[in-house]
Amino acid sequence: MKFGHVDHLNDVNFNLPPIDNKTKSFISPFKIKQLPSFYFGAPGWSDIKFKGLIYPPKTPSKKFLNAYSQQFNSIEVNATRYGTPKINVLDNWMSQVEDSFKFSMKLPQVITHRKDINDKESRNRTDQFLSSVFHLGDYSGICFAVMANYFKSNQFSELESFLSFWPNDVPLAVELRHESWFQESVFNNVQELFLKYNTIPVITDTPGRRDVMHLKLTNNQIFIRYVGDFSHPSDLLRTKLWVSKIEELYDLGVNKIWFYVHQPGENRERILNFFNNMIPQINGVLNTKIPLLKNYQT
Repeated sequence: MKFGHVDHLNDVNFNLPPIDNKTKSFISPFKIKQLPSFYFGAPGWSDIKFKGLIYPPKTPSKKFLNAYSQQFNSIEVNATRYGTPKINVLDNWMSQVEDSFKFSMKLPQVITHRKDINDKESRNRTDQFLSSVFHLGDYSGICFAVMANYFKSNQFSELESFLSFWPNDVPLAVELRHESWFQESVFNNVQELFLKYNTIPVITDTPGRRDVMHLKLTNNQIFIRYVGDFSHPSDLLRTKLWVSKIEELYDLGVNKIWFYVHQPGENRERILNFFNNMIPQINGVLNTKIPLLKNYQT
């Protein structure tokens, strides 16, 4: 993910915003005494650099997904931006993972990047995509729509029409990118809209666009897309800040956390170090028992 990428991180303020009272009122009805679900993963399983580090050294490419699922419990499937996967592809995916594994599929760009996101073609493509989601069944995580950078807040009514077409009982997260959405008065209306349609607002933590780093939730789920270098000292601070915020949100009512990381450069294999730093902290504050990722290089 290159959105919000910067070359120099030292001057970025990575503090997370406070949780406002409106958000607290939206999530407080979900407050229950049970362990949360923490779903985490990388933006893909096919990276050859994972071999011999995150995957066993002799893992063949056709077994990469299986090896991935031995380390992570979820995957953000960015490849579906190019189109809806066929049923035989989905069957192959499901055959390689445990029953508890989750695929969070990105809506194809032919839906989200249209001139009219609500035209007949968009509806047809959405129905096709939903057929794949239904086929995944319990393997489906959170579908997420990344709206085009040029999709602006003056298209609010188009966004509402888009959300009204989506089935209310199928979890959907939406990422907005254009600056116009993040004026406080506008985004307050977005939060109300998402609440109406049971939509999850994507929280994008990327260094160069701190305006999109909000905490205006609508239900018991939080969907975080984290952009980090995994080698800069700021990642240690940012991880600590997120663990603390997740603990606070859990106490308020959030019990499903989706945390996906992105590396804008060529060093995605550093994801192992990132999560092996984060997982013990998550286990400590949420009383979960997530195992560390195995390092096959050692």
